This record gives sequence, structure tokens and C-alpha cells, in this order.
Amino acid sequence: MQTLFEFYHDQVLYQVKANNFGKEQVFRNGQLVSEGRAFFSTSNDHRFLCPTHGPMRLYFKVSLKTAEVNYRLETSAALLCEGKTKAIPPKWLGKLEQKLSPEPEQPAVDATEPLATAQPVATTSNKSDRNWFRPLLVLGILLLKLSKSAGAIKAALAGTALAGWAWLFNLEFAISLILALLIHEYGHVYAMKRSGLKVKGIYLLPFIGGVAVSERAVSRWQDFKIAIAGPAFGTAGALVAYWLWLETGQPALALFAAISLLLNLFNLLPMVPLDGGRIVQAAAYSRKGKAAKIGLLLVTGGLSCAAWYFGFYLLMLFGILGTFDLLSDANERDKALQPMTDTGILVTILAYCGLLAILLWLSVLMADSGIPGTNLPLIFISS
Repeated sequence: MQTLFEFYHDQVLYQVKANNFGKEQVFRNGQLVSEGRAFFSTSNDHRFLCPTHGPMRLYFKVSLKTAEVNYRLETSAALLCEGKTKAIPPKWLGKLEQKLSPEPEQPAVDATEPLATAQPVATTSNKSDRNWFRPLLVLGILLLKLSKSAGAIKAALAGTALAGWAWLFNLEFAISLILALLIHEYGHVYAMKRSGLKVKGIYLLPFIGGVAVSERAVSRWQDFKIAIAGPAFGTAGALVAYWLWLETGQPALALFAAISLLLNLFNLLPMVPLDGGRIVQAAAYSRKGKAAKIGLLLVTGGLSCAAWYFGFYLLMLFGILGTFDLLSDANERDKALQPMTDTGILVTILAYCGLLAILLWLSVLMADSGIPGTNLPLIFISS
């Protein structure tokens, strides 16, 4: 265990120690008073009993950019102390600390040395700013080659979508969004092909998103695999971009990872016709009785009303369409599709919750990057 940070209060030394496996321990004057795990998290909340003050709570949050920690020590009745101090994050956060911390200050230039020695630093930075699109361009070429054989991308719609998003936001955002959509939809296409279904292609719809079209599935298990493959591929793409950003420091990769996270979090809402709704529907409609089906219908309707209340009119439109789809599905497709077994339903629930947990964890990490736009997934979650 290494010391994460320490501070004094009333001449009592408080130490928080952590190891590389996420385990944390709180010591009061060398005595262990609390322990827990906070793997892949930059904050934690410890509660313990103090002989002087009774039940106490220690909350802290580590800033990876500055390698500092904000802490707060309190009882149920009063705040005892709060402050900021230097932190030494565990090794599993070393990459984050290195990439998120500010650039070290350049040493003063000796007056006897030529001033030209400082020029390469500025030149490299400007070159990096001009070439922000290179990693995305390489990724785009790879995706185009992957989808050419199936005729997946419809050029006219793709061009219109790119132009539309670029006009609404900017070119960098538009390229990132299009690539995130392609990765997401290619996941659906992959699952469709693996299920033996004939794929018609991927259609990018301006100002709306994308859709992969194929023959109808013949079982609820196929429905689940096709629905979850999109967010699974999208999450994998976000993780790869996140790792590349840690290695290269390219802000465009961080922005792409954040946009991909936002897109896939949105799609995992338990609301038909979104992927999350389709996943829940595949499990719910495999059970006998109407309770689960009515519950999904109420959730879809409730989210539609919430979307209208908060001004998310596109989401509201999706919800209205999903409500009608559920009503028609209950009467027609319900009898035609083969239901899942109890094991299949359990796998569906675990896969959905696991994928959602990964997206939520990565969203919290991305919000700490300080790069404009990377806090969008966390804002979406908070809303």
C-alpha cells in the first residue's frame, strides 16, 4: 500500500493509502479505521467511528490534471475540516496522471544561448494542432474499406449527414460523430451477418443518426444479439480511442471517445426503438404474461413524456414511434419470434448492465480530461 495523501486535524494524522488493485485504507494516527475499493474511480467516501467525534465521514476527489486531492472531513452535525493537498495516485492511474497533468514549465533560456533553441517546441505544437484530423482520417479509411464489400454506406446520405453535422457544430465534431455512427452500425451489421440474415446496408440519416437494415430476426435471442452488438462495438471503439489518446495526447481522439460514449449511452436507454429498449424487449417478451410487456410500454411512454418536458423532441419522436411499435409487436410479432430460455434472459440482463457500467465508468474518466466536449456524456447522465 502506498500513501495516496495525508492531512492533520486537531493534531491527529489522517492517511489514505491505496494499492494498484483499487483497495483503499484510511488510517487515524496509524490505526486502520476504514477500508474499501475504488478501482477506476477518482473519488471515494469512507465512514468510520471516531472515539472523540463519533461517526465520521471522509470524502475526497483526486484531480488527475494537477495531482491534487480535495478532501472533506465531517460528522453528521458539522464540517470538521476541508482542504486541498498533493496526491500520489496509484500506478494504475499513472497514465492518466501523466497525460492529464499540465505540461511542465520550460526552463528559462540562458541569455548566452541563441533564442532559436526554443523554436522547435512551438513548431511541434502548431503542427499537432493542424493535424488533429489524421488519426480520425486513418480510422475513417479503415471503416470505409470494411464496409465497401457489403455496400453499407450510401454516399449521398453520408455526404449530406457529414455536411449537416458540420454546419450545425463543426467539421471535427461531424467527422467524430460520423465515425462513431459507422462503428456502432457496423456492430449491428456484424451481428446480422452472424445470425444469417441478409443485410441491406447502413443508412446515415442527416440530423438523426444511422440505421442498419436487414431481414427480420426469427428469435428473441437474435434480436438481443443484433441490438447489443451496436453499443458493444461503439464502446470498444471508445475504449480504443481513449487508450490512443492516453498514448498520443491528441485532443481529437478524446473528443471522438466522448462522442462515441454519448451516442452509445443514448442508445442504451430502455426505450423502444433504441437499442436498450430492444435489448429489454427481447428479455421481457420471452416471459409469459403481460406484466413485463406493460412495464416496457410504460417506461417507453414515460421517457417520451420526460423527453418532451426537457425539450428532447427527437427522443420524444423515437418514443412515440416505439410506443406504436410495441402495441403492434404485441399483437403480431410476439407469436412469431421464438422466446429466449431463462439462461438467455439472464445473459441478456448481465450483458446490458455490464455494458452500461463500462460506459458510465469511462464517462466519469473522460469528464476529468479538461478537453472541451469530453464532459458531454457526464452531463447527459446527470440530466
